[in-house]
Amino acid sequence: MKTKDLIKDYLIQCRNIKKLETLTIKAYTIDLKQFNEYIENLATPIFEINYIDKSILTDYINLISTLYKAKSLKRKIASLKAFFNYLEFEDIITSNPLRKIRLTIKEPKRLPKSLSIFDIEKILKAIYSKNIQSFSHLRNIAVFEILFATGIRVSELCNLKILDYNIDTQVLHIRGKGNKERLIYISNRDALSSLSIYMSNRTSDNEYLFINRLNKRLSEQSVRFFIQNLGKNILNKYVSPHMIRHSFATLMIEEGVDVTYIQSFLGHSSITTTQIYTVSTINKQRQIMTSFHPRNRILLLMKDNY
Repeated sequence: MKTKDLIKDYLIQCRNIKKLETLTIKAYTIDLKQFNEYIENLATPIFEINYIDKSILTDYINLISTLYKAKSLKRKIASLKAFFNYLEFEDIITSNPLRKIRLTIKEPKRLPKSLSIFDIEKILKAIYSKNIQSFSHLRNIAVFEILFATGIRVSELCNLKILDYNIDTQVLHIRGKGNKERLIYISNRDALSSLSIYMSNRTSDNEYLFINRLNKRLSEQSVRFFIQNLGKNILNKYVSPHMIRHSFATLMIEEGVDVTYIQSFLGHSSITTTQIYTVSTINKQRQIMTSFHPRNRILLLMKDNY
């Protein structure tokens, strides 16, 4: 069977049966299309799936290893693995050639970039100080407040529906990665007020909570542009929605919140993903070491003795 056709069948199953997220299907589509173009453009083109062996896959992986960083490379290989696992499970191939390839890709550990509480304060003061009552401005205030109040992902925020917000309990029902669901309580008065004001000015019957001026679902790209403009105009630096998420987690940990609670707020499936934030709280460490380290008291005692 032709690899190109099998990829189409696999993507249809991912969409209709596995119900994978749109972004995941988009990534699979890009990665598998790239692989198919590679094998069809070899000196001896390969169109049939049965002619793909360990050597072909090794050469392809070696090629993309020179083109992409570790994170992108891991994703592309994961896409291939998922595809070949599907082929083996459906008995389209007798053995999976990827199983014979040993891969170790070390991704450099990077601390998540976040904003300080002072940066957040500057942004909030700036957006509230604007004497603008347009629908877009009221919506944008609510967007920023909800991003920081909950640590929600930008995709999760844009996919919120009106029915996902319980006005009586002030709880958001969030659908995260892998269709995993979680509930987050909004406690801050200003965040609640901004959402209430936005909703009272919302006249559309669109099912999505946040909408644009055309009464369509607010896109992730629109939110990114909005946050980037805030960073550029107010802080004079790059800021993304994901940095707001990182800021939420880092500042909560600095306030002493247990990392397991942060995990549930962020919707991480593994605690190890959340624990990276415990490394990035250097400001809190500095404050604690300066104020409470016992060596500071010893220094005072020594001075008194001289």
